[in-house]
Amino acid sequence: MDMEALRTEASAAFRALDVPQDLTIDGLRELLEEDRGKKIVVRSVKGLGPNQVSGLWFSLPDTDLVLHADTVSPLHREQIILHEFAHIVLGHERLMEDGRHLASLLPDLKPSMVSRCLARCQRQSPPEIVAESLADLFADALAQARRAERGEPLNFRGVFG
Repeated sequence: MDMEALRTEASAAFRALDVPQDLTIDGLRELLEEDRGKKIVVRSVKGLGPNQVSGLWFSLPDTDLVLHADTVSPLHREQIILHEFAHIVLGHERLMEDGRHLASLLPDLKPSMVSRCLARCQRQSPPEIVAESLADLFADALAQARRAERGEPLNFRGVFG
């Protein structure tokens, strides 16, 4: 596996989005909604967890649905969501192979309504590595925007003189 090529792919996808310097997670969601031409709904689900799937992305005809584990850590929750957003940006859709998983998580949702689903798991496959690399770039952009908002210097000299 060529890790440098995977990081390059993530960097190229990040640059292509033209992410603003004052990025927020809601702003990123809105940017992706505009790019895809459909709404993105993000929801917490108690049935997801650290030893299972921690995030899911469902591509519905008019909506992208991102589900994430109900975690106490806001940072962990944000990283799961950013990872799913990265899959959306990278076009990592695949046909659902097993509607039973979907039915156990969302019993009221008809499997025929879902055109595609991608579940986040712990595999070290190239798509997962690229998605996590892109999620890290998103997280870094969010952190920089938060520091700038608080007026924190971005370098050692600025902090310590």
